[in-house]
Amino acid sequence: MKSMTGFAQGRFPFRNFSLFISFKSYNNRYLEINFKGSGISAASEKVIKEMLKEKLQRGKVEIVFDLFLINQKNWNVQVNAALLEKIIGQVMPLQRKFGPGLSLALDGLLKLPMVFHLESDLERLSRKDQADIRRSLAKVFGDFLKSRNQEGMFIGRDLMDSLAVIESHLRIIGAREKDFERDMFLDYKKKIARFVKGFQIDEKRIAQEAAISAEKGSIAEEINRLKTHSQRLKNLLKDKGHATVGREADFLSQEMLRETHTIAAKTSCLDIHQHILIIRREIEKIRQQVQNIE
Repeated sequence: MKSMTGFAQGRFPFRNFSLFISFKSYNNRYLEINFKGSGISAASEKVIKEMLKEKLQRGKVEIVFDLFLINQKNWNVQVNAALLEKIIGQVMPLQRKFGPGLSLALDGLLKLPMVFHLESDLERLSRKDQADIRRSLAKVFGDFLKSRNQEGMFIGRDLMDSLAVIESHLRIIGAREKDFERDMFLDYKKKIARFVKGFQIDEKRIAQEAAISAEKGSIAEEINRLKTHSQRLKNLLKDKGHATVGREADFLSQEMLRETHTIAAKTSCLDIHQHILIIRREIEKIRQQVQNIE
């Protein structure tokens, strides 16, 4: 089980270049990858995406890839001179009109989109340099996956603790469930007898109606479903071969919460209500935690 939250970074100085890489991920319903940095190009994105393939299923991932080339032969500086001349030609009349107060700084013009661009093309590097970059990426990405796995392990422990609390209280409710049904049957029987007092009605008929009402208020089915969902969630968390646990775990936690609402609505027993409140609290904790599972 892996968390969708993770972080890793690394700086790597080499002879012909220096490199900074970072991977950071957050919760997200789907897989979303964003690239930033001076070394991002079509070639570097392709290398990184191949590395991420089948390793990530969900999460918003931010990747910073800063590449500073020391060797001049690898520099690929591009200046759109025609566009720069066009911009200056449009601005110069304004400067003549408004006087020296309107300055025209070249550094500001070079920051305009499509005027100046420094491209770090991996294909211009030697095979050794490209191999060093791939190894550096693999190192940081491996640390990033470890951080997600480690946090997933901690989340898994918390989830198993919550499930253990839920199961312990379900055992208590299950042990009381038969007594609750009997008390409910006797209570309905007294109420029916009080309402039909003065009428000639067979005692068996009163008992039959009380039994029907008590059966409608039975919580045995809800308890069994709650136990089933809890066991299913536990098996899911233990299944190391399951790639995406989060979505199914979220669905199961919603179903468990729905069963607790039904039990609380059916019973008026204060003792059972107290146990259901504790179970509901643990399920809410589970729902919050599974939002972070891949």
